[in-house]
Amino acid sequence: APDAPAQQLLDPPPTFAAKEHVFVARARYDITARVLRKEIYRIDGGANLAPVDLGLGWGAMSDTAVVDALEFSQMGRFLYWKPKDRTSFPLTPAQTIAQAAQVHAVPADAAIERGLRGLRPGQVVRLSGYLVDIRGSNGFLWRTSLSRDDTCDGACEIMWIESLAVE
Repeated sequence: APDAPAQQLLDPPPTFAAKEHVFVARARYDITARVLRKEIYRIDGGANLAPVDLGLGWGAMSDTAVVDALEFSQMGRFLYWKPKDRTSFPLTPAQTIAQAAQVHAVPADAAIERGLRGLRPGQVVRLSGYLVDIRGSNGFLWRTSLSRDDTCDGACEIMWIESLAVE
């Protein structure tokens, strides 16, 4: 998956209602990436919206030699990585961050959700949809990142996924 995700900002951003929430489509988003890690959520507050989180990599972070030199984990809706051998890892932390993302996957329908749940690390997947902010009752607000090089809280992409294909 050599190419960075394609993102087209939407101005003004359209809104739509689904899953008892209001979604604000901030950008059209298409990504072809290697699945680095997958986590399924059943209980946390976002599980009814984004039941699957995907750690995805493109560019150098989709290269088997690079991926095999890393250990991945997911916890608390974050993707973590660390080199198995810091002395020989070929990328800088900034390069690694800019070519990988934690995606909170919001399936547009049941078929997409089944597809997301069936993904396995190592597969190359093509996803199309929107990066969205999600608003709910009682002031609930979950904001997507629109940058590939941010870190920490708020750095994850929240993606409304309309199509999924395994390459």
